[in-house]
Amino acid sequence: MVSGLSAEPNSKELPQGLASILAEHRIPINTLSLVVQEVNAKEPILAINPRTLRQPASLAKLFTTFIALDYLGPGYQWQTEIFSSDSILDGSTGYLEFRGSGDPYLTKENLWLIVNRLQNLGLKTIEDGLLLDQSYFEANQSNSGDFDNDPLRPYNLMPSALSANFNTVDFTLAPNSTKGSVDISFNTLPRNVVFENQMKLGKGQCHNFMDAVEFNEIQSNKVVTISVDGYFPEDCTEVEHELSLTDTNHYFYNIFADLWHLSGGEFKGYVVEVSEKNLGKPLLIHKSPPLTEIIRFTNKDSNNFMSRQIFLTLGNHQKKQVATLQASRMVVRLMLDKYGIDFQDQFLDNGSGLSRKNRIRAETVSQLLMKIYQHPLRAEFISSLPISGIDGTTKKRFKKFPLKERMHLKTGTINGVKGLAGYVKGLSGKEYTVVFIHNDFSEFTYKTKPFQDAFLTWVVQDHKW
Repeated sequence: MVSGLSAEPNSKELPQGLASILAEHRIPINTLSLVVQEVNAKEPILAINPRTLRQPASLAKLFTTFIALDYLGPGYQWQTEIFSSDSILDGSTGYLEFRGSGDPYLTKENLWLIVNRLQNLGLKTIEDGLLLDQSYFEANQSNSGDFDNDPLRPYNLMPSALSANFNTVDFTLAPNSTKGSVDISFNTLPRNVVFENQMKLGKGQCHNFMDAVEFNEIQSNKVVTISVDGYFPEDCTEVEHELSLTDTNHYFYNIFADLWHLSGGEFKGYVVEVSEKNLGKPLLIHKSPPLTEIIRFTNKDSNNFMSRQIFLTLGNHQKKQVATLQASRMVVRLMLDKYGIDFQDQFLDNGSGLSRKNRIRAETVSQLLMKIYQHPLRAEFISSLPISGIDGTTKKRFKKFPLKERMHLKTGTINGVKGLAGYVKGLSGKEYTVVFIHNDFSEFTYKTKPFQDAFLTWVVQDHKW
């Protein structure tokens, strides 16, 4: 048996077979935290470095989504209110005002429903454009490029009280050997968003070549220009890609205007951000899907934007004031205290894994999983987690017996961090909570997947080899 190398004591030791795999891949055991516990047991079966503070990556979403489920309630819905500046009896209005409350899932399809509902009320012409009220959330204290200097990546999209379709522009790049160029075709490209295609055909490997393609965003005179520069290997097939624009108001206005025109309406003017106005009764109120569906979308695909929206909502619910990160963090601490979970010296920054400031103990994650299992809404929550080998972020992993379909696992990955946490059903029928967190920020890139697979197989086989 091999013990952990950290200063803290371990309540259990690592089985020799697992220790051998660590040694084979030269993974220092002090970079790992592991906890395994049967769901009805009082003590863990395995606990390696359980109290070491770690960066959890997207395991942080376990805290955000479960606390939201308990605190807000499974049927909670975000509301987006739409007002007109004057009567619409003549089929027109000066402007429309949208007042957001942080809906994480106001997709293009949902925005299309809003357009249809407004036009069914008789509104056909908007003379002066849109007013957008973003005041439900505090102004962002950071920028979309702060995490990894890649601001257009969808995972870097900043939270906002009112946003549409994740600010998405999605498209396909394909080699055109006849012209010696690269073609770009769009699935979603709102008006006043222009692409400058500087892609060239060249040599190279097809795998991950898009990582070297540069996207830059410039806004001028109400037009956003995206320059695309790089090499597309001439032997590769077409590639799908997506970006999230950084100007939320500009994107919202343009995609709404597109849908309004497509539905046969007339639209003039531009967009202005405003603080809350007393406009009386809204023309209509759009409600998001219930929270049970929202956390499923969030956890299955590990959506950072949705998690951040949920997290900020915690800081406003029941108080009707501007939502702040500080208020949300306080709610998290109060709820964990309610569950009897010690959160001392630990920190959740923005509710997603996209922060280097997060600090969590594997022991705390394990305690949360145990509390979830005892909660009346455990079925709703556990069903939101990816099923091994079937869907979400584990769809392409754990494809074979005995791991396939036997685990509901939240994953977490950022540079230097790998995490897995959730529920495992053993071959005996026993159920376990598992936590795996690996942190290492040295120049080495450790390959932890073989150990992850062996560790989870050991659990599925009821901690036997």
